[in-house]
Amino acid sequence: MDSRGSKPQTGLCVRSYDFEELRRALAVVENHRKAIGVVNPRPPGLRNHLLQAFKKSLARSMEWYTRPLQEFHASLTRSLTEVYGALEHLSANMITLDEKLVPQQQGFNASVARSLAEIYSALEHLSANMVALDERLAGQQLELLHEQVRALISLENTTTVDAPAGISAEQSALANPPFCLETRLGNDRTTYVLGLFGSGRLYVNELLLQHIGERAKYFRDELRVYPGPTSMICSGHVTVKYVSRGQSLPAVMRRIAEAVKVRFADSIFVYRHPLDSLLTNWVYWRNYVRDNREVCGISEVYESSDDLCADLDRNFFEFRAFAEGYSDFYAGLSGPRFLSFSEFVEESSLHYQSASLALRLEDFMVDPVKEFSRIVELISADVDPSGLVITAPRSKPYGYLAVKENVPRFRNFIDRLDVDTRRRIDKLGYTISDSVQRPS
Repeated sequence: MDSRGSKPQTGLCVRSYDFEELRRALAVVENHRKAIGVVNPRPPGLRNHLLQAFKKSLARSMEWYTRPLQEFHASLTRSLTEVYGALEHLSANMITLDEKLVPQQQGFNASVARSLAEIYSALEHLSANMVALDERLAGQQLELLHEQVRALISLENTTTVDAPAGISAEQSALANPPFCLETRLGNDRTTYVLGLFGSGRLYVNELLLQHIGERAKYFRDELRVYPGPTSMICSGHVTVKYVSRGQSLPAVMRRIAEAVKVRFADSIFVYRHPLDSLLTNWVYWRNYVRDNREVCGISEVYESSDDLCADLDRNFFEFRAFAEGYSDFYAGLSGPRFLSFSEFVEESSLHYQSASLALRLEDFMVDPVKEFSRIVELISADVDPSGLVITAPRSKPYGYLAVKENVPRFRNFIDRLDVDTRRRIDKLGYTISDSVQRPS
């Protein structure tokens, strides 16, 4: 049992797999297919121009050889895409099946809890009978009966686990299934670092890995649900209500919320101004849909805010299709679409209401040590944040304001947001009426 405490338990859990590695593999296959028969570029100049003309004529003469290769690899790419779609569909079906089996498992565990209660009642009854027999029996017979009672009580202690304060017998049976090893590591609770796409969760991941000492060895950048408290720190994108591309399903979030409710776990929700997330997500998904290219931020695509504004103004109808959740934006991709802006704001509001700790990315830009101290306090890490040197996020706070100022159609989009969306943004601690942002 002591050796088990030195490493995290990886027993019963639900693992959410978002197929990102498979998506990247498909993108690599498609890029290599497109490269067949393509002449590599050369610097300008007469000599290079003649070389390029010669190579192009040679490539045209070899077209009889490269055309079958193109057709073969195109067929291979389509086959792999179909396999990926089937796997993603199977994953969603497996989680749905798991949800259907949970009520049956709960009924079984309730029966186990009742059986344990009946065993305890029988032991109490036997103890009362022992008191009555004590007056009639003596010597070896009395001692023998006492030994039998002590053996039965010892058996009871090995088959039941004391429930924590405030936990019912049925909840204790769910958390500690019969004949399962204990998943508790020390006095920790499992920590979940949650966010929506484009909200700054990866920045908090880096802080945890760099500054929480020994606890960092239990960090995983994936969502797993454990049946009891552990020292694990799991991080991932997940939605509460809507199914969304690139984010774990609401079924996973329901399991996490149940663990938080019974005090087996804590959740940390990381978020930023929804309009900043909207611009970041539009840039990411348009590059992914058009070029199979994954980008880490707006600055990786545009050298300045003026470049972003100019491109947004030229492609505003495409932006609006993304913001309103039109499926046409994702033409050519299988699977669900990403969240519309109103759905994104609603999801942020639901996460904010249920989180053990909600952290704004903009507050890290003001005082990263103070915000990191809140994380250390929640997870009870043996760290003194006051002595740490913590860098602020690289993202520019409230970058949407410059876009609002320079792109009139984007400003009109903000002005026409519905009442519910405006109210939810306000409850998150932001305002969209002017450039002044309230503290959290």
